[in-house]
Amino acid sequence: MKFINLEFDGTREAALAILRDNERVNRGVRFDARHGKPVMRIKEKENGKIRITCELTERPTKDNAFLVGTYFSGRLTESGGVTRLRGVITTAPIYHIFLLCLTVVFIIRCIQVGGFSPIPLIILAFNAFMFKDEWKKQGYIERYFARAAKRIKEK
Repeated sequence: MKFINLEFDGTREAALAILRDNERVNRGVRFDARHGKPVMRIKEKENGKIRITCELTERPTKDNAFLVGTYFSGRLTESGGVTRLRGVITTAPIYHIFLLCLTVVFIIRCIQVGGFSPIPLIILAFNAFMFKDEWKKQGYIERYFARAAKRIKEK
């Protein structure tokens, strides 16, 4: 989980237009072909909140974004000619809450029975191995915002 707190000069509409333009924000940035090119999908809700999901395209395998995947949820507000982007980037919260609860149950059972079980370690290793691309997307989204702020200043 990463917290985002950025400021852009200009209007909210201009910042939203830049954020929606993947080609402009990612201009001049090369991505590893094996991992794919991150593409941001922006959804704006009527209450002013925005949700940005990251999808890896142009790679040999499909990006499944298991159980919501990695996304940014926050607000884009404007006051005094400055636009602020505040929110949080999370990765598959439903799945990770379930895994955390399952691991806690196994640890409690190991203590109750008085034995050791490798199952919690296997679950955590599985989580790290299967979702390494999802964890990387947090950095992709964070760097996307930094590049968008740079593009707004260039404008």
